[in-house]
Amino acid sequence: MFSIEVIIDAITFSNLIIALAIGLTLTYMTLKVPNFAHGDTAVIGIYTAYTLTIMLGIHPYASMPIAFLLGGALSIITYILVYRVIGQKGGSITTLMIASIAVEVIIRSSLHIYADIMPKITSTFFRGFTFSKYDFSISIGEATLPGVLIVSTLTITGIVVSLYLFLTRTKFGTAMRATIENPSLASTLGVDVEKVYLVSWFLAGGLAALSGIFLAFQIPSDPESGWGLLLRVFAASVLGGLDNIFGAVLGGAVIGFSEILGIYLLSKPPIGLSPAYRPAIPYLMFILVLLFAPKGITSINLKKLLGGEEKK
Repeated sequence: MFSIEVIIDAITFSNLIIALAIGLTLTYMTLKVPNFAHGDTAVIGIYTAYTLTIMLGIHPYASMPIAFLLGGALSIITYILVYRVIGQKGGSITTLMIASIAVEVIIRSSLHIYADIMPKITSTFFRGFTFSKYDFSISIGEATLPGVLIVSTLTITGIVVSLYLFLTRTKFGTAMRATIENPSLASTLGVDVEKVYLVSWFLAGGLAALSGIFLAFQIPSDPESGWGLLLRVFAASVLGGLDNIFGAVLGGAVIGFSEILGIYLLSKPPIGLSPAYRPAIPYLMFILVLLFAPKGITSINLKKLLGGEEKK
């Protein structure tokens, strides 16, 4: 039913949505406010890698650690200078949300300025570029696996496993979970809540920057690329349960696979749907899932759903 190329596209796209959804969930769990600038942090990763490639000849994959650090640093700066200050002054959830939108506009506008200035310095166009020409591939039988599939899958798998071990096997991870569940109680027990928030925002920004690099291997990128992904990432986080980091992995997989596989099926006869409707497919899946599980995928009781009896 699906060609190997379609499956590869679905896995790769899901990987970047998962990375973004984990980061968005981390920031939401600290402030209880969606971070509208999260998609733009992904574009920071794109332009970091592109600039290093054009000016220094560094391969996009080799620039991933630098992009991670810059994305994390940007997130910490916005948290310290904006969200923490507003929170300390008693700002409401609505105020924080509006501030988040303002930060998004500022970052996106700054990226547009950067994309306009850099061609004058490098004589290279800084809009509509991709990293596809820098990618490698591995042939296995009749299938050709692109490097972005391999690198993104290994990266996301490593991130998920590392996060699990960090949150469940380390003292700081335990403190982090306690802070997310009840900041006041955690603070009373001696947990440095502020440090937990800073680590959460750093990880979120770093993951977003990494996902941006993966995106640029798949589609042409520009300062608007992050905004185009943002609603998909919101949908993935909500599907996974906004207070569940690992639920974001499931949510990202559902959104990513439904979009790629859905448009592939619906664009074929007899339906022949235009690819322009592709962004609507994951939102349709999002609504259908929430109709049956309003609290997200992780709230579904499979035993009850299959007609079994719950233990009392």
